[in-house]
Amino acid sequence: MSIQLFVADKLIRLTMKRRFARDPDVLTLRPIMARAQTPRVSKSVEVDEISLGGVQTERLRPNGRESKHAILYIHGGGFVAGHPANHRTLTSLLAGKLNATVYAVDYRLAPEHAFPAALEDCASAYRALIASGIAPKNLAVGGDSAGGNLTLALGLKLKSETVPLPAALVALSPATDLAAAPPSHVSNARSDAMFDARMFPSVVKHYCPGEDPANPLISPIRGDLRGLPPTLIQCSRDEMLRDDGVLMAERLKAAGVDVSLEVWPRVFHVWQVAGNLIPESRRAIANIVRFVASKWDDS
Repeated sequence: MSIQLFVADKLIRLTMKRRFARDPDVLTLRPIMARAQTPRVSKSVEVDEISLGGVQTERLRPNGRESKHAILYIHGGGFVAGHPANHRTLTSLLAGKLNATVYAVDYRLAPEHAFPAALEDCASAYRALIASGIAPKNLAVGGDSAGGNLTLALGLKLKSETVPLPAALVALSPATDLAAAPPSHVSNARSDAMFDARMFPSVVKHYCPGEDPANPLISPIRGDLRGLPPTLIQCSRDEMLRDDGVLMAERLKAAGVDVSLEVWPRVFHVWQVAGNLIPESRRAIANIVRFVASKWDDS
């Protein structure tokens, strides 16, 4: 464990985990993420906002130029919080290292806009990218936590609608089963640096009230995974969502999907958002870059 990771872990435990212990409703994330300082990005990456299929989207372009390669990025925040700017450290690094345009979608949030609003927004943005001329073979979709859920659910939705699928999916600490509690929700309750186990029922209450959480578009681990694109899953050995990722990888492999699973020791939930500040984050991002680049078809 690097000293940078050690310090970040302690800080998260002293702030976020204590706060969630006092109030485990996932809506607690909203003011935390709203007050978070917008990260600075390299001057070589231009950031602006556009509309994709009627959905506000943050666009990050290396040297201000469009690329034939693109990533549709879906931020986390428990389906109820967050904005693309919260994840700009990660998305700007992906843009620069892959020389690709990153489109970070600002989907509608629950509970004001419950399921399927967020998923429909992501699908609209994806279809707009395809309509703009970006080839699916040069497009990847990625997201973290709730955004990882939406990434995998989007793959299932596009497949069912026979929309051309992207070349790759990347799910960082994804929440894949809202209908049941995988074992790590309990076993990692103490080792998880950020969350309280009592938060998970509130996610269902706010995100999909009145819906069956076993719906594969809500719990993608329960879907027909055959034919999904090559998928990279990164998660922490010590987080409560570990088994969401591990079991999802097992299901994908059983369905014949090309899947890569990385379980990192001692890191916190979605540690990749720390970017260059933490060595473990830099290494994880380097693996994402290699994976995505290997799946794009430049022929």
